[in-house]
Amino acid sequence: MKKIKYSFKTRTQNGKRLMICRNSIEDKNHWSWEQFKNKPRCTNWSEVGSDAVAVLCSSCTQKTVEPPKQPRGYVSKGRPRGWQFMKEFVDPQGNVFHKGVEQPQLKGTLEPTKIEPAEKTKLSKREKEELKDQILQQIAFTRGEIKKAKWKKDVKAGHVEMRRLQRKLKKLN
Repeated sequence: MKKIKYSFKTRTQNGKRLMICRNSIEDKNHWSWEQFKNKPRCTNWSEVGSDAVAVLCSSCTQKTVEPPKQPRGYVSKGRPRGWQFMKEFVDPQGNVFHKGVEQPQLKGTLEPTKIEPAEKTKLSKREKEELKDQILQQIAFTRGEIKKAKWKKDVKAGHVEMRRLQRKLKKLN
């Protein structure tokens, strides 16, 4: 069987040689034909060197390989945060851990560790308003300190304090 030689369209633009993608024609002898036979022909132009005869553009190359496998990330084992730092931790299955190291000889001998979630104290509406007023007073005081400041370092410190107070105020809203 005689091998067919193809010559692909080329053009020069701004002193750079460009060539149309190899997938622009039906080439049943090329290795990528299996992936592209049912897809529309490509019209992308790629920059090539002076002695290139054919090029497969980047988008067609991406279609020939499968996407990279991304790891799923951290999967929780159902244990509470910081369990590996506890002196002794027993999970619900009875596995015993001393500072994160499993102790197989003690499996099933101890009761599971009970973890009580920390209570978050919620502020009442009045407490929020009082806290907001205090922060606003501090902001006003800091503004005055910035205006009185003589040195650049004092001005910068005042601006840092202002940003800190504004973050606190934003959290309350």
